[in-house]
Amino acid sequence: MITNYNQFKEESLLESILLESKLIFSDKLINLLNTIPPNKIKDELLKLSKGGEDLNLVQNYFDLGNSKEEITFIQDRRAQQILGDQPVKFVTTNGVGNAYLTFNKKNDQYVNRAIFDALGFDADSVPHQNPGENVVGDIMGEVPSKKTPGKVYVLFKWGENNACVINKQFVIPYDDRYDRIWSLTKNPIRIGRVVNSLLSIAKITATPKEIEDFVNAYKSSWDIMNDAFLKFDVVKEGDIAYWYSNENYEDGGRSTLGNSCMAEVDSSYFDIYVKNPDVCQLVILYGDKGQLVDGKWKSDRIKGRALLWKTSNGEMFMDRIYYNYESDVDLFKQFAERNDWWCKKHQDSDSDFTAQKGNQHKNPSYTVRLSKSTFDAYPYVDTLTYIDFSGKTLSNERDGADAELCSTGGEYDEI
Repeated sequence: MITNYNQFKEESLLESILLESKLIFSDKLINLLNTIPPNKIKDELLKLSKGGEDLNLVQNYFDLGNSKEEITFIQDRRAQQILGDQPVKFVTTNGVGNAYLTFNKKNDQYVNRAIFDALGFDADSVPHQNPGENVVGDIMGEVPSKKTPGKVYVLFKWGENNACVINKQFVIPYDDRYDRIWSLTKNPIRIGRVVNSLLSIAKITATPKEIEDFVNAYKSSWDIMNDAFLKFDVVKEGDIAYWYSNENYEDGGRSTLGNSCMAEVDSSYFDIYVKNPDVCQLVILYGDKGQLVDGKWKSDRIKGRALLWKTSNGEMFMDRIYYNYESDVDLFKQFAERNDWWCKKHQDSDSDFTAQKGNQHKNPSYTVRLSKSTFDAYPYVDTLTYIDFSGKTLSNERDGADAELCSTGGEYDEI
């Protein structure tokens, strides 16, 4: 229901530009939509942005707003002042090659059939080949990878009858006209009003509850996208043992997290961590299926973890990172740098290692002073694997140690 003049203006403006239009979504907007969990309205919007039959004449450009409450758009007539009569072209970049094209066959079946079908690409009848570098063509559609978060594939066409499906990171706008469109002053409009108008004009049915759920999901994704560190938390004491259990892991297939040797042991194994809260904590990265609670992301699953030690020289050291997705390793390192922590450069169990903090590197000798060192069981300890029971210390140096904590059965090896 329209309750004031400003709403009336917004509705009239939207209706006038959308009745006969093709929607162009910015890469930032598409990336945000792709981070939203499975959602009917998200899927419909992405379909409309690919040039569906319902909206197919003038073009209107939609982008993220300056807040989570709004989306911005640029009307076609303003964009055409920059674009002119020529459509935006794209050019392949250095690194494009067979390894990045998705036409591999196995047993005479295309491995990436689902991606081809989503893009409307008939791999059996349309010639497809590596375009090579510096080839100018058109992007006819795009689809996110379901296996690799953040990766997007596009249908790229060039020449008379050449096409392939390729990783989007290897094609860029041929000139700066496309980028200049997004720098124009844009009209802001509330996200709920945009969705209502788009669905109405495209004759797509959605209940008020479905629209409300989408708007809430959009706002949550906007918050996360604008602070990737929202999904991190630092816990201690009993929470360490809780998050070590694989019952609380997000499914990640054959990942270092899921395959950790400590993922299925009794909680008593972690007493050396739990009973030394002044020097030992656990950095966790929550899974993608969750929600914002009081401005903080919460989930009942994690997709990464790393021990955090307070060393005797006062430095904070984030130990080996266990992860579902290798791409999250850099995120952990960035989180460590933001907090002025050192972290492990290579994610292994070696005690002789390189530590890094941003662009700084060193080969440290770390000691952690424990308040309690004697327990009934011990975990397999990465990096700071040497223990001095009487001196109550852990270290990555063997000298002076009584034992090495390198057993998966709760014991230790005497030195």
